[in-house]
Amino acid sequence: MKQITSKFNDYFKEYKLKSSEETPLIKVDETVFFQTHLGFGGAFTDAACSIFLMLDEKQKDEVIKAYFSLEGLNYNLGRMTIGSCDFSRFEYDYIKDYNGEDFALNHDKEYIFEFLKRANKENKLTLMASSWSAPKMYKTNFDKCHGGYLKKECYSLYAKYMVNYIKHMSKEGFDITYLTIQNEPEAVQTWESCIFTPQEEFALAKCIYKELKTYSLDTKLLLWDHNRDSIVNRVKGYYEDKDAEEIIYGFAYHWYDNGFYDNLTIVHNMCPNKHLFFTEGCIELLNLNKDDPKSASGTMQNALRYAKNYIMDSLNYSEAFIDWNLLLNEHGGPNHVGNYCEALIMFDKDLNKLIYNPSYYVVKHFAHFIKKGAKRIKIENESDILATSYLNPNNEVVVILSNEKEATSLTLEIKNQKVLVELPAYSITTIIC
Repeated sequence: MKQITSKFNDYFKEYKLKSSEETPLIKVDETVFFQTHLGFGGAFTDAACSIFLMLDEKQKDEVIKAYFSLEGLNYNLGRMTIGSCDFSRFEYDYIKDYNGEDFALNHDKEYIFEFLKRANKENKLTLMASSWSAPKMYKTNFDKCHGGYLKKECYSLYAKYMVNYIKHMSKEGFDITYLTIQNEPEAVQTWESCIFTPQEEFALAKCIYKELKTYSLDTKLLLWDHNRDSIVNRVKGYYEDKDAEEIIYGFAYHWYDNGFYDNLTIVHNMCPNKHLFFTEGCIELLNLNKDDPKSASGTMQNALRYAKNYIMDSLNYSEAFIDWNLLLNEHGGPNHVGNYCEALIMFDKDLNKLIYNPSYYVVKHFAHFIKKGAKRIKIENESDILATSYLNPNNEVVVILSNEKEATSLTLEIKNQKVLVELPAYSITTIIC
């Protein structure tokens, strides 16, 4: 049994476990199983990929190893954007013709594919794709940004557009296993956005499902792709349609809601055979310091937000965790609307230096140690420490503990052993047994 702890400026240090004493107890029961874990990953946005293209060969290799190798985060999931999003340098689509006959991935071939190909070579990726907005010619506001709705007469055209993306990606050697219908369908943003009611989103899903079947494509459909706070009512809206059970594979969600974790369990209990994927979360630097967003990056407080969300969502049946941008510059961009955020790894072009934020090392506690195919197992927690546990396919038990306060200690009961675990202040610890 070993303990690995990360705290600010002291990453991945191994500590020795001590004999048990009277402290709060966390008990792990590896005989009681819950959801199967599918993996971790990040998003290949235009912003991330454009930064990757700025790196020299040594730096590119370093990033690939840091994210996708067994020694790094061992990422096996990737999120793709269908057309542009806020983390693009400019707006773009794949067609100019209204009927979509000129569909081409020219933008992605120029800016996206190098990063994607190198990552996929290091660790075969399972890909999910999401659209932030239909082409503006299909929308009621004739604008790719600022909300608007999909025109009623354009549902079939837009479904064809998204399935064309899947077909063209497959020709390039990238299978899209999952498709979310619309990123944040209730948000009117200054960037790419499009509004759908639950009924409208499911109507589009039906059109896409029909188009997928026409071409014998097995891409699975995930709905919602927005925050946890509204997911329950949204799912109820989808299930007003009798075809929901057949068409919906699962539900995607984001973390920008200040923690409605229990809603995931409610959805799981409503639809126990459907799947829950965390598909986006990041540290929004403008929310921390709008005058100097760069100064808000790289704190342990930011990093522990990952730990809290990953632990709490795992306890509420989430099966996959996909972070937002894989790479950003030192300011948290590029972003065509100035919506700056933190990434696990950032690049300071003036210093020609890769920056590993504390969040990278916190996420490593999850992504490096919890393997694809692991089962979440029962954990009884009498302490105020955040904790989750998994049984890996090799029967190794992994327990992850996040301490959001001053230094403390607890007793861990695992595999008929009781050990004392000392937790530094504001730290994350992994126990492997």
